[in-house]
Parts: sequence; C-alpha cells; structure tokens
Amino acid sequence: MPLMKPQLSECISLARVLCILLLVYAHAQPYSSGVPTTLLSQEGVIYFLRLLLGQGSVPLLSMVSGYLLAKSMSARSFSYELKNKLYSLIVPLVLWNLIYIFKEFLEAGLAGVPTASDWPNAVLAISAAPAMMPLYFLRDVFVCFLMSPLLLLAVHKAPLLTLAALLINAILNADGSLFINSGIPLYFFGGCLLWSRTVAIPTDGLPKTVVAASALILVVLSVAPMYGYAPPGWSLSLPHSAAYGAAAMALFAASSVVFWHVACLLRGHPFGEFLLRYEPLAFFIFCTHGMAAGVWWMVFVRAGLANSSAAVLTYFICAPLLVLVSSVIAIRIGITVAPAVLKPLLGGRAPTPTQVGRMVRPIGNAVPRTRW
Repeated sequence: MPLMKPQLSECISLARVLCILLLVYAHAQPYSSGVPTTLLSQEGVIYFLRLLLGQGSVPLLSMVSGYLLAKSMSARSFSYELKNKLYSLIVPLVLWNLIYIFKEFLEAGLAGVPTASDWPNAVLAISAAPAMMPLYFLRDVFVCFLMSPLLLLAVHKAPLLTLAALLINAILNADGSLFINSGIPLYFFGGCLLWSRTVAIPTDGLPKTVVAASALILVVLSVAPMYGYAPPGWSLSLPHSAAYGAAAMALFAASSVVFWHVACLLRGHPFGEFLLRYEPLAFFIFCTHGMAAGVWWMVFVRAGLANSSAAVLTYFICAPLLVLVSSVIAIRIGITVAPAVLKPLLGGRAPTPTQVGRMVRPIGNAVPRTRW
C-alpha cells in the first residue's frame, strides 16, 4: 500500500476531529421550531452557528472516508474490506442504536420503544434514519463501500460524468431510500477520485481567494434563510427540492474548503497539537455526541438557566467542549471497567490507555518542565 505523507496524514486527522467536534453544533439543544426571522436574537445566533459550523462537517468526513477507502482498496481485497467495514461500521450502528432505544425506554417506557415494523430502520437504517439519527452516516458510508468497485471503476473510466450524475442525484435526492443523505456518495466519490488520480492535496492551506470566496458563500447561506432568501426550511430537513439541494450542496462544498483550510493551518500549531490528542476519541464523540449534549442540556435546564438568553448562548457555544469533556470521562471509565465491551462499540477504534492518559493531562504534558 503506498505510504501517505506525514503532513497529509496529520491534516486528515485534524480535519476528522475538528469536523466531528463541530458536528455537535448540528445536534446540540435548544432546537428551533422554524427558521428565525433575524440574526439578532438567541434563536438567530444559534441557527446561524448551526449552519455555519455544524451542517458542513459531514461532506468533508465523507470525502476523507472515500480517500482512505480508495487507499486501502489499492492493496486489499474487497472481501477483506467487507469484514472490516462490517465490524467498524455496522456493528457500532446496531449497538449504539440499541443503547439509544434502551435509554428511550428508561425515559418513556414502552412509548419510547419502536413498533415492530420500525425496528429495522431504528437499528439498521434500512430505508430511513435510525433511532440515533446522526448514525445514518455509518449506514450511508457502508452503502458507498458496497458500491466502491463501481465507483473506483468510474474514477478511471468516466470521472466527470460520474461526478455530474452524483451531483444531480444529491441536488434532486433522486436515489430514493438508497442513501439517507444523497450528498454523501458525491463527496465519497470525490475522495476516491483524489486518491486514485494521485492529486497533490494541499497541506499548507488552500489559495486565499478560494478560501475567502468559500467563507463568503458559507456565511451568506447561513444567514439567507432567516431573511427569506433561501427555500423555506431548507436547512431543517433532508433535500426535498432542487432549490434545497442546490443550496445545500453549495453550503457543503464551501464548508469542506474552509474546514480543510483550517485543518491545514492547525498543523504544527499548539491548538492543533491539542486537538490531535483527542483524535483517537473522534469516533466515540461521533457516536455519542447527541446523547452527551442531551445530558448536559438536561442539567442546564434543571439548574434553571434555560430562561437566560446569555446562558443559553454560552451553553450552545461551549457544547463541543462539554461533549469532549464527558467523552474523555466516559472513555476512561470504559477502558478501566469494560474494555472488551468498548471495542465493538467503537468498531475496533478504542483508544489505548496511553492515548487516554494524554487526553486527561493535556496541559501538564504541554508545559515544559524546568529544573531549578
């Protein structure tokens, strides 16, 4: 298998942990019942940050998944990768959804348990989002893997035609229930294309004009729905019209550019080194961030702070940090108490005790020791 340059590997790790932490903004409380009509309000700021930072994380994660799969498939058989993907994607999908359903049962009794006909989707996301909604990403990436022989063939035979077809599919949501999020195969294929065509991926940042234009698009599309300049509700559900799909794809593309540029800038930066300590925790954060944010919000509400706009905004802005803290605590307990249980929950991605030790002592490890 061709070796990946250390700089690129570090940028990918930074992009992965950065995007998963920002994904918390897409699912953190409080939720709005509609699109706010002004940015200058608690609901408006939360809506803006949710779009600006949270919604665009999945495309870059999809592209990274496609890139890494194309890399591994260049040296491994499909059957080998199938076993690996079943363990790393489907097993966590099933286990975490069962845990979530059990949590709902504890909170609401039988009312929180899916009906018999809903169990296949609740656990495996056969044709709709699963019980733990963000985990649809695992299901869609697995479907992309099943299609990878065709996608990798298309990379060499008809890359532009395939990109165009996948873009139209993403805009129109034309695949029906094949993908929960029709944009994922587009970006997954983009990642495959980058690897297979041996494109030199920038690791020191993207051109400033490209980043500036992408940032402007991202900001405009994050504000526009509040002032009626976008399809009503386009950011609140999966694609349901060409207008929604076009706006969503533009936002996702702009987010991918900006987030990759930020990941490149963080390489070698102290904050980037800080984030890399938590990269082994990224999959755990992804699987649990919805529940973790919900627990923190419950504490916040019971503390009587939910009626203060300033307090609510502070909570929302700090949500990724709160989820990170609770994830470190949970993973440390899991490794100590039940490491054998933790491994399948994380599809084999469980961090080592040494890695966890670096997570819980980041400041102490970062401060140089001086002998007196």
